[in-house]
Amino acid sequence: SLDGKHSVVTEVFDSFGSNPKASALNKFVILLAQVFPVIAKIPTRRRKLTNKLNTTMGEISNDLLIRSRREKDMIVSDTDAGKSIMGLLIKAEDQDAELRLSNEEVLAQMKVLLLAGYETTSISLTWALIELSQRPNIQTRLREELLAFGPDPIYDQLKANLPYLDAVVHEVLRLHPPITEFTRLAAADDVIPLSEPVCTASGKITESISVAKGTFISIPAAAINCSTAIWGPDAKQFKPDRWLTEEGICGKAKEVQGHRHLLTFVDGPRTCLGKDFAIAEFKTVLLVLVKNFVFELRDGPETKVEVVRGILPRPRIVGEDGIGVPLRIRRHE
Repeated sequence: SLDGKHSVVTEVFDSFGSNPKASALNKFVILLAQVFPVIAKIPTRRRKLTNKLNTTMGEISNDLLIRSRREKDMIVSDTDAGKSIMGLLIKAEDQDAELRLSNEEVLAQMKVLLLAGYETTSISLTWALIELSQRPNIQTRLREELLAFGPDPIYDQLKANLPYLDAVVHEVLRLHPPITEFTRLAAADDVIPLSEPVCTASGKITESISVAKGTFISIPAAAINCSTAIWGPDAKQFKPDRWLTEEGICGKAKEVQGHRHLLTFVDGPRTCLGKDFAIAEFKTVLLVLVKNFVFELRDGPETKVEVVRGILPRPRIVGEDGIGVPLRIRRHE
């Protein structure tokens, strides 16, 4: 892409959500594969696309690794060489590294970074432009804040000095987390206490759930982020103002452990390591776009939007082929 050429990775990503019927089937297959892992090896169209993506990203990662090694050899200072993620991964190859990684492990980490850094941010930006196109008043208010601020903000200003941009970004992340659920494997037998008693299928009332070692546990991040029991009666509405006051986040939501009481980046020792970078990237791109352009849905603000399964669930205009979201864009005067 940086060389002005069409990206094979983008082609493969776009291919994943191009068939709505296959998208629905994929959800079922993915769930079934949790119980019967051998199903994931069946050579379906999705599996073939996944293999193609893996091969392409491997080639890109290898090229980046070779280029970064050359740059490392040209840099005298180890401090400068270790400032980038690539530099840190290359340093981890050294024999005297505290946590040494093999060449295969470095390449695997690079592929994860490429995948996590591309698709998730792409989905979040798409949802942001859809929400702003459906609500011109919110888009205008955001633009007014950005124009009033003046020059492009530095990192600290991006975090603290643009409250409405921060509110819009976190409301998008709340309503539309790129990864809608997470799966964890219980490392030991445990008992999980419940905030409220529940009735089991057998009719018994229980205040806890017993989890055996080796059990797969699904964490429905999207459902928790939009739960009316946690976020209040307006939980399913796009309301950036909820982030501007202490009272905007209701009591139950404040009990959720996660970044800004959201499970978008999950939490604990396996929380998303790139969340601060992802949020900064999201804010920076959205700032440039909204500051300079006005966005409208091609067929009006009432246009119906559906979710299709690509690599990850992503939005699509109902009736459109592929995963495109057609917008009318004009430069802000």
